[in-house]
Amino acid sequence: MHLIFGLAADGRVYPDAHDASGSLDEDVVGPLGLVQTLETQLGMLAPSVSKAVRISTYLAKLRACGGDRFWASSFSRDPWSTAATLLEWRDTLVGGGWHGTATGSNRLDDLAAAEAVEPTLPAGLEDRAIALLDVLKTRPGLRIHQLGLADRRDLLPPLWARIVKALESVGVTIFQHEQPDLAAEGSDLRIVQRVLSGEPVQPLAGDGTLTMVEADTELMAAETIADWLAALPSEDLRGSVILASDGDTALLDHALRARGIPALGLSASSPWRGALQVLPLAFAAAWQPFDPRALLNLFLLPRPPVAAWAARRLARALSEEPGVGGRVWREAWVQIEDRLLEINTRSDADTARRKTDTTLAEWRAWTEVGRFARGEGMPLSEALAICGRVAAWAMRSDGGDGDRLLMAVSNAAAAVSDALSRLELSVIPALLLERVVLQVLSEGVPNPDHFAEAGAVRAIKAPGALWSSALRVIWWNFVGPGEKIAITPWDNAEREALIANGVEIDASPAIARRIEAAHSSVIRRCHGNLILVRPALARDAQTTLHPMAHRLRPLLKESGAAITFKAERLLREPDAMLAGRILPRQLVGRQVQPPAGVPVWTIPPGTTRLTDTRRESATSLTRMLNCQLSWFAQDILNLRPGRFAEIPGTDQLFGNLAHEIARRLLLPGAPPAEAGIRTEAIRHFESLLPEIAAPLLQPEHAGELAAAREMVPRALEALVRLLHAQGLEIVGSELDREGIQGQLLLQGRLDLLVRRGDRIAVLDLKWTRSERRYREEVASGRAIQLAIYRGLSASDGTGAPGGYFLLRQRRIVAGPGSILTGNPIEADIDDLATLGHVKNDWRLWHDLTTKGTLIAAGFPDTGDLRPAGLAIDAAKEPCRFCNLRGLCRVYEELV
Repeated sequence: MHLIFGLAADGRVYPDAHDASGSLDEDVVGPLGLVQTLETQLGMLAPSVSKAVRISTYLAKLRACGGDRFWASSFSRDPWSTAATLLEWRDTLVGGGWHGTATGSNRLDDLAAAEAVEPTLPAGLEDRAIALLDVLKTRPGLRIHQLGLADRRDLLPPLWARIVKALESVGVTIFQHEQPDLAAEGSDLRIVQRVLSGEPVQPLAGDGTLTMVEADTELMAAETIADWLAALPSEDLRGSVILASDGDTALLDHALRARGIPALGLSASSPWRGALQVLPLAFAAAWQPFDPRALLNLFLLPRPPVAAWAARRLARALSEEPGVGGRVWREAWVQIEDRLLEINTRSDADTARRKTDTTLAEWRAWTEVGRFARGEGMPLSEALAICGRVAAWAMRSDGGDGDRLLMAVSNAAAAVSDALSRLELSVIPALLLERVVLQVLSEGVPNPDHFAEAGAVRAIKAPGALWSSALRVIWWNFVGPGEKIAITPWDNAEREALIANGVEIDASPAIARRIEAAHSSVIRRCHGNLILVRPALARDAQTTLHPMAHRLRPLLKESGAAITFKAERLLREPDAMLAGRILPRQLVGRQVQPPAGVPVWTIPPGTTRLTDTRRESATSLTRMLNCQLSWFAQDILNLRPGRFAEIPGTDQLFGNLAHEIARRLLLPGAPPAEAGIRTEAIRHFESLLPEIAAPLLQPEHAGELAAAREMVPRALEALVRLLHAQGLEIVGSELDREGIQGQLLLQGRLDLLVRRGDRIAVLDLKWTRSERRYREEVASGRAIQLAIYRGLSASDGTGAPGGYFLLRQRRIVAGPGSILTGNPIEADIDDLATLGHVKNDWRLWHDLTTKGTLIAAGFPDTGDLRPAGLAIDAAKEPCRFCNLRGLCRVYEELV
């Protein structure tokens, strides 16, 4: 077997093998690949464990040490971070030759004490390599004959230098991989290669062999590189390498595909892939106080843990009443049960019932929320049950397809379960549990839908992955800060103690030389064109210079203009020259203007039938009178903004609570006694809080919740006092009513219907910060909601003037003639006249819709397009709160 070993060769490398044909007995390996190869040949393979499992085991070892150890203070505050840091120190020491023995230095001796206690730490890469060193000389069967070094032998870290030396001692031929092909003599690239070798700086001619592409954005950089590659004949693309140090070529691939070049397929690993979030969200939903956002996010994932249709219903329930156990939540489960029974109708009744019950039990397990107080932690058994549920869901969803993302979810759940078990705790603190989950998910998963396509251009992630010569190298995102150099935690006395005990420390200067050599090798191993791509902005952050750019600074200072290409030149120059290639661009034959605003819309004739038998509500009529197009889009076509479901704001939640408490307290008949109403309101407030307004229990709303605990009961108390003072009897609350006014069909829900003798009135409860808005509505005769409620409150449509009860202000707002107050607001017209105006305007707008015409409000000339005879004036700012401005293209800056 012939191997090439490179420190950065675990992953994509270029080239893939020693020669174009490759061989089953030849390979290019990194540290992990070399260890696995040796373990396989020596019969030492063992299951690998995640980093989180090793940290949790080491945490248990540190706890078992006890005593006044040097880590005691930090361990008491943050055991997980302490264990993670000390494990890194320990692994580095093991790699340097430390055998876990005392050295006479306090901190090192404390680590030696941790090494000696149970439990046994699972082997890391350094442990596995050291174990190989111990058996290489004594165990036959090694089939490796040659090992080529892609990196300089004198720059190898101590551990890998020892591995190489051990292999050499058992007869493996070690050789430095051949020197790369250098650029043509006299070329700019060759001059740079000479400078990196220590020769004097010479001016560059700008011959295209070395180019610095500067762009304002990554998007423009991607367009430029894609244009340059597209300008090459397809047979000449072979030997081209993209070095993407950030591990992501998604933006560049988009530009390449647009030009018919296969995608490179590098995708950065991310812990935020949809299915991966099932695990942390399942734990987040289990804590008290219950946060509905966690459960809502779980149901809104691309792959929710319940059927998509059920997840949508539960998400809608949470957005309407954020909590579990409330009326809307119970109704959602009833609907889900009915749908499951319908789905299972192919079976007999008993089987269908059994299947439905089994599915419901599985799905309800995901909504067993808010069971554990964060201050007390979660029992280990419950945490393991959540892990098991997530793993089972992932495997069931995968169904044997081998989906990379779902397999990662299953493995992550198993790793969390293993790590928690190794903590040797019966109850897991909340912070520690979250650290374990975060650690397991930290490595993330690449985008499974972003993969490499067969093509001549290759992509690698690390400079050292280019282990041999390449014709063309494009260093994508040639920006800083570059690799970080780990700072040794040991002082001089500790380093001397380690050296005296045969432990070799990889010093920071040696690490810096190794990083610099890897960067320089990219330039040395290119013999055709080298393009360094530096965008000024990476996403939304300003970039900094790459460390190699500082090394090349003398060259760039002398000849920067000759070798620099500004990517934005492509936007104004039809034949820009980049690295010896002309990048032709031409203007499109016809310039397309952006979509203009459309104040008048024509709809197909058949569409108007949707409005014929429709019942309007106060909300839909208000929308119609404000903007006919908005009404038709939202109320007839059910067009909605992009967001599917969201948790309401605090004011709406307080309003919901007040409405529900009022519904439960204000039963038909005489109003309840004032004496006990506040106590009853407080009792209902606390019981309803987790059911329909759970977000208010979160710490960030503590101040508002404390105020509402005082304000809501007082508001209900004031409302009952008003009913008694005005001698009102309760007809009902939350009443669904339908009515008819001429040809206008109405529907609505009345918050509170009251009577005095034969006179009735509607009280609409509002939790608002603005009293002035409602006073102005009543005074100006634009209280459309009260007018519609008046039409719904009595069979003859006359009713009596209603009013708003402002809960926050504990104040009634009503017009003349109302039985709700003795101090009405003077109004230009009463509710009955407003209702007549609404009927008139509805007829005019409805007739216009029937003719197939819609008018969008908000345009300067809209007033001339409105039907003649409208009684209600146009709104001053019709588009202020509209979510559909992108539809009609009204882009006003509204203040």
